[in-house]
Amino acid sequence: MSNKAIVMICLLSLAVAPATQAQTIYEYTVKRTPQALTIDGELGEPAWQDAPLTEAFVQYRYGTYAKQATQAKMLWDDTYLYVAFIMNDKDVWAATEVWSSGCLCDEEVAEVFIDPDGDGIDYLEMEINPYGALMPLRMTKAYSAGGSGDYSWTCPGLKIGTKVNGTLNNASDTDQNWVVELAIPFSAVSDWAPTMDFPPRDGDSWRLNLYRYEYGRDVNGNTPSSLMELTAWNQTDSRGFHAPDKFGRIIFSTEISGGATLVSEASAIPHALSITSNYPNPFNPVTTIGFTVPSQGTVRLDLFNVTGQKVRTLLNSSLQAGTYTANWDGRLENGTVAPSGIYFARITQGTQFFTRRMMLLK
Repeated sequence: MSNKAIVMICLLSLAVAPATQAQTIYEYTVKRTPQALTIDGELGEPAWQDAPLTEAFVQYRYGTYAKQATQAKMLWDDTYLYVAFIMNDKDVWAATEVWSSGCLCDEEVAEVFIDPDGDGIDYLEMEINPYGALMPLRMTKAYSAGGSGDYSWTCPGLKIGTKVNGTLNNASDTDQNWVVELAIPFSAVSDWAPTMDFPPRDGDSWRLNLYRYEYGRDVNGNTPSSLMELTAWNQTDSRGFHAPDKFGRIIFSTEISGGATLVSEASAIPHALSITSNYPNPFNPVTTIGFTVPSQGTVRLDLFNVTGQKVRTLLNSSLQAGTYTANWDGRLENGTVAPSGIYFARITQGTQFFTRRMMLLK
């Protein structure tokens, strides 16, 4: 056989050989929230707004993208790991209002699997449907490795908030999405990873995966398999969702999400609502705005251009009395870069307000 024939056979073999690629294990940096979050499925706090989205969920076994998109966000504080799912869905439905037995996975659910120490044993699962019904489960190890599930674990202290942007259990209209917001207490997880720190330290890493069961309904209200999607943040394999070695990694960071950072908790409570500084000024592109809050309550920090038009809200949240900072990255509310010029930062609490002049130079 000639060398030319051998080359042609090799090229043809490459052309028909299936493409293979090592699966990526995604990582997500979990920022801190500066105050406890209200668990209601709204995700309106600045900390949630600033938290990045995960990669789009994929079909758990094959890695193809879902028809009904799903992404998630995560935050933490000294008490909780916060997890939020945002799930596109044209027809949100649920059957179980309060879980008592069996699996919730025969209806629409979001699922969290947590294996803090990544050893593949004693990992935890939570399934939540649009009603907020919870099915908790502790696994000794994966089913494929001979593991078994313990339904007596209840995840004490777990907080659940759900919101349907549409109408639950109404197939006659078109829904937008549904949201699940969770506050998972570290105290409920710590028993299963005794060698780790709870709350975590800066840079600590856990193994965790997020899943979704989506059941589309036909005109008769049935849920045929052709309308079912089983998706995951990190792709697994033929073992299904219970594949701990395929879980993603979350890395805890002390970086504050949402703009407002507590500077100090000095015994002297500030006497007045005030913007004490912004540095540098003039600035390009980032400036740090210092402000004081004299009493607990809802605080807004808005930015205006020289014509008085509001261009950005940096903060709209409940704060304790104290001294804070917030960073402005020189971008407008829609994410575009602000033009050079004079801007005004205005802090408001109740009927009190204070304004400070700033200059963006490029």
